[in-house]
Amino acid sequence: MGLTASDVMIRDVVTVTESTTLKEVARLFSEKKITGAPVVNKEGELVGVISETDLIRKSNSIGAWSPSTAGQIATRPAVTIAPGDTLNRVCELMYNRRIHRVLVADGNKIAGIITTMDILKAIANHQM
Repeated sequence: MGLTASDVMIRDVVTVTESTTLKEVARLFSEKKITGAPVVNKEGELVGVISETDLIRKSNSIGAWSPSTAGQIATRPAVTIAPGDTLNRVCELMYNRRIHRVLVADGNKIAGIITTMDILKAIANHQM
């Protein structure tokens, strides 16, 4: 039996809200050493995802951000999978969509996140 999303996902997911400023997002990414995060609404429901590439693409110049919040530039909808989906399915999805992170969700509730680094660790530590 192969690995599933729940076998390799990171369960302690760093999120930002739609109203989080881009400056705060950049600071959070730097402090936590992450490259992306799910964006949630006031109710804590998943609405999208934001990445360092989004921040770079949307900045006009150093210190000048337009637009100014995570909700304004989040990719919507976020690409999600179910906890029971196979790791092979996750890899196919990332490759076909050309993305580096997939959110593991149960409805609108975030269960975890899988990045390309998590997949590399799984390959190195397990037989797929």
